[in-house]
Amino acid sequence: MKTYNYFTFGALDEYGQPGLSQEPVGKVKMAINISSQSVVDNVKYKDATYTGLTLAEVDDSYVIEYGKERLKVLYVNPMGRYKQVFLKEI
Repeated sequence: MKTYNYFTFGALDEYGQPGLSQEPVGKVKMAINISSQSVVDNVKYKDATYTGLTLAEVDDSYVIEYGKERLKVLYVNPMGRYKQVFLKEI
């Protein structure tokens, strides 16, 4: 597992949409891997290109800084010891 910065959606912008924080809000320890196959049967994680495993409390308002990319958390499966996190490039 590696430690990654994360951003969150918070205050509403001029269009009434939640805006992404400009600076990282904190750090999360997660193992992130590219998905080898696409999951298209469930709308919750239809466009997920990465999956992660973590013990941290994450939700779908998080955006993880993964190198030069930013990955939006689509869905968190809390079943089991580790939380399974489905991520999409933004």
